[in-house]
Amino acid sequence: MRLLTSLLVACTLVAAGPALAGKKNKAANNGGNGGQANQPSTVEKVLTKAIIGGLITLAERAIIGDYVDSHRSAFAGAEALPPGIAKKVARGGALPPGIAKKMPPGGLLARLPARPGQEWRVVGTDLLIIQIATGAIVDVLKNAL
Repeated sequence: MRLLTSLLVACTLVAAGPALAGKKNKAANNGGNGGQANQPSTVEKVLTKAIIGGLITLAERAIIGDYVDSHRSAFAGAEALPPGIAKKVARGGALPPGIAKKMPPGGLLARLPARPGQEWRVVGTDLLIIQIATGAIVDVLKNAL
């Protein structure tokens, strides 16, 4: 079910990209964009980041969803972070000190594509990609478990 939802979202984003880009170019032609007609749309930026490796890709989301669905009992004890701490776990930030970070199960890691310089971590019910060198959060998949 998650795979179907992920594919539907991907198709929607791909289909919406040219439409959003067209609106942006119309605004630029009318002077409403400050002369930045060649700038990529938000959808194009998101898709580019996903392809380059900054964001969790749709394929990775599908792998994670399938693994969690088939191993639901292994994640039965996972509890969500308290709301105050959960707000601090965001893309671009760093993990607050004292938060328990765990490695995802080996079976899940074996299925996910390699991310050089980055590692997957489980924090509460969220799955994160952490930049190894800096400890910065690259992306967060909320309530993945």
